[in-house]
Amino acid sequence: MAADESGGLSLRGVTAGYGRSTVLHGIDIEVRPGQKVAILGPNGAGKTTVLRAVSGLVGVRSGTITLGGAALTGRRPDEIVKRGVAHVPQGRRVFPDFTVEENLRAAAYSRGGRDVDDDVARVLDAFPRLRDRFGVRAGFLSGGEQQMLAIGRAVVQRPRIVLIDEMSLGLAPILIKELYGRFDRLFADVPAVIVEQNPSVALEHCSYVYVLSNGEVKASGPASEFTSHERLMQAYAGAAD
Repeated sequence: MAADESGGLSLRGVTAGYGRSTVLHGIDIEVRPGQKVAILGPNGAGKTTVLRAVSGLVGVRSGTITLGGAALTGRRPDEIVKRGVAHVPQGRRVFPDFTVEENLRAAAYSRGGRDVDDDVARVLDAFPRLRDRFGVRAGFLSGGEQQMLAIGRAVVQRPRIVLIDEMSLGLAPILIKELYGRFDRLFADVPAVIVEQNPSVALEHCSYVYVLSNGEVKASGPASEFTSHERLMQAYAGAAD
């Protein structure tokens, strides 16, 4: 699948890890403009490390990462944010001592903090519960409300691409459905990389899939090829080899 260099994300031959441990071994991943891509695989496959490598949170030892043809490799995390990468990490990681409002406004820092009101209003329209909790510190929100806030912070960043890690983790099915529905609408034209332990959820909302294991891409293709239980199990069986 060829990348569109005008606005796509491209990982070419990326090897990355922590300390002396190598987690990713020369992986290739492409995300076209506007495309939603799922990264699936067993625990410890390297899925989260892919997102952290794009965000500059883990060192890339070889290979290149580009967004719209411009190199992200070797840049600091704050520089990567300014280039349009919004990362919603596993565990939400909102600022617990900031109110909902302060969290949302802080997310605009990377673009100078200007013209935030319209973005905040858009988030509150999408998540009315955050409107009700606007002056409450984020540490007092429920897990679902914190996930809404984490998504809202990404909206306020006005990103060129969104990376989201385990949005469904620890949440009830009805809330997962609500969150993904709002996510799809809020980022309808924005490319995204979605890491999920729940394959059925990811396949419903993404058009392309990569299956990872032991830091390598074991299978990839259109999501439609993985919708059958048998095809998905074959991919996971290959990932387990």
